[in-house]
Amino acid sequence: MTGADTGSRRILLLDFPLALMDRARQHRDALLREFAFIIVNTDNESSVPARLLEIARHSDEHYADLNPESELLCDEAIARGETSLDLELVVPPDFEFAVLSAVPVLLEVEEYCRRGDMLTLVPADDLRQFWAWYLMEFVRQMHGEPPIAWHAFVGANEPS
Repeated sequence: MTGADTGSRRILLLDFPLALMDRARQHRDALLREFAFIIVNTDNESSVPARLLEIARHSDEHYADLNPESELLCDEAIARGETSLDLELVVPPDFEFAVLSAVPVLLEVEEYCRRGDMLTLVPADDLRQFWAWYLMEFVRQMHGEPPIAWHAFVGANEPS
């Protein structure tokens, strides 16, 4: 699973849910727009909005160009009316650290939204579940664990 000369890792996102991915992308974009507006009107660089924007900036600078074909594949599948696809991504070894470092800030962002001071609402349960699966798949697979498909994850996490 490791790239021969770069140490990169292949991550398989099985049964990747396209509609949820699209909604998650729209929610992320709405948060970033609103947080950018908030920090223009404040000096607090340690605020939740500032930290999320820093994570997004770092992610865009270091990881946005790693798998340019994946976004195109998703958009094409959506246009064909598909609901999911298996997606293979390649990430550098430090990607796990980036994911794990972002999680506490993402939890703070959710609480920030929950307080109700924003136009952007707390993500719906299905989006929260999507993000948990998505981020966990990177960490799990970077430790050599086999991929867990989206529907298997959802099925295992449904209340009995």
